[in-house]
Amino acid sequence: MAEKSRNRMTFERLKYYRNLGGGVISCIRSRMSKTPRPLCFSLMVTNKCNCDCDYCFWKHKSQNEDMPLEEIQRLLKEAGELGYLDTLLWGGEPLMRDDITEIAKSAHEAGLYTKLSTNGWFLQENPGFGKYADLMFVSMDAIGKPHDDLRHCPGIFDRVVSGIEYHKIHSPKMRIYVCCTVSAQSSFEKIKEVSQFCKDADILHYLTVNKSNQALEEAKNVKDMELESDQLSELFIKLKELKHQGYPIRNSDYFMDYIIDKKNYYECHWPRIATVVYANGDVLRCYDREPYISVRGRALKDVISDPLYVETVNKCQDCKLACVGNYALDASGLWRLEWPAIKSLMQIAIT
Repeated sequence: MAEKSRNRMTFERLKYYRNLGGGVISCIRSRMSKTPRPLCFSLMVTNKCNCDCDYCFWKHKSQNEDMPLEEIQRLLKEAGELGYLDTLLWGGEPLMRDDITEIAKSAHEAGLYTKLSTNGWFLQENPGFGKYADLMFVSMDAIGKPHDDLRHCPGIFDRVVSGIEYHKIHSPKMRIYVCCTVSAQSSFEKIKEVSQFCKDADILHYLTVNKSNQALEEAKNVKDMELESDQLSELFIKLKELKHQGYPIRNSDYFMDYIIDKKNYYECHWPRIATVVYANGDVLRCYDREPYISVRGRALKDVISDPLYVETVNKCQDCKLACVGNYALDASGLWRLEWPAIKSLMQIAIT
């Protein structure tokens, strides 16, 4: 008798549908107001990390002070009360925080759909978050030693694999995504091997693209690791075919078609949809990644209604950078109520 897939439809997964439906409603309400009504609370819980990835921007900001647990718990509680639907806990490496389980618990108790992004090194050393997280992103850019080399972290691939197996057993309700960064170090063959691993392991595969139209003078390494638009297009034609052959790639067709068609502009509404808070409590302008307001010691409600915050996020629709971020592109399509974006996200939700 065939074993049931851990990605089958379950009662717990209905929370995702609540988020998708709530997201559409929130976008409609936001469109009718000049005051942003964000639905995603993205929180960098630490900028410390044990890896040294060539394409990482954030390692250049690793000296910033992390917020204490009490401040993070307050912010998550307020986010839930304000109507935010989900949170992403990321870093740096979030599992380097000894209190990450308490943070995940606070997000869960606030009613937020809780996601966590990790490089996978500490999945068994610090596993308690799995009791409260709805979804986990684990980094894997290649199979075996090539992944260790990309992350400049010997042994990390084996720890990722054993950690995934551990949480498949001990965190059965948590969806597991392998997150693969597409960069100049990628190839179709490497990505297909990762997707095959996901298929065999009965987990999901998600692609992020290392590409920005920002200058990023302080992090030249990021620009050096980008693929050109023609290269990305050729690669994603093959990856979209792989997805439709039944490989568990969970990027939307809406996003993949944008890359395949080599588009270079979309009307971005990501800052109206998501509040992105960095490890020291700063909110950064996405177009130059410079801080302009802080949540430290201040009610979240007051921050997102501050005239400076409102003015800054409302400028986003005129931004010409067109960052190739899955989340920004998909969310902006949702905000504009574009049917191809909604259709693609619905297709992902039911599979």
